Amino acid sequence: MSEHRPPTDEIVVPRRTSAAVWLVVAAVVAATVTFAVVGPRAGCSVVAGTLFALAVARAVGPEPGLPGVAVRGRVLDVVGYTLLGAVIAVLAFTSPSLVA
Repeated sequence: MSEHRPPTDEIVVPRRTSAAVWLVVAAVVAATVTFAVVGPRAGCSVVAGTLFALAVARAVGPEPGLPGVAVRGRVLDVVGYTLLGAVIAVLAFTSPSLVA
């Protein structure tokens, strides 16, 4: 026998991928191309810049935040993106194994 479900008044909206997610994907592609063409320091700089841009977007954007970018609370997201970007930038410019 089939299960009977009562009708609902909810409107079902199909989920779409956020533009912010596509911008992050484009930044990753740009970082990969930069890494291959220019060098590892430049590629890491693109990744760090992307993380800093995400931190700013999360800090100034309206709640609940950009889908795909807002993962936790606002403060934790901003601190996390900023620290990760700073660590990648510092390692990119101080690591002796990365050739300019």
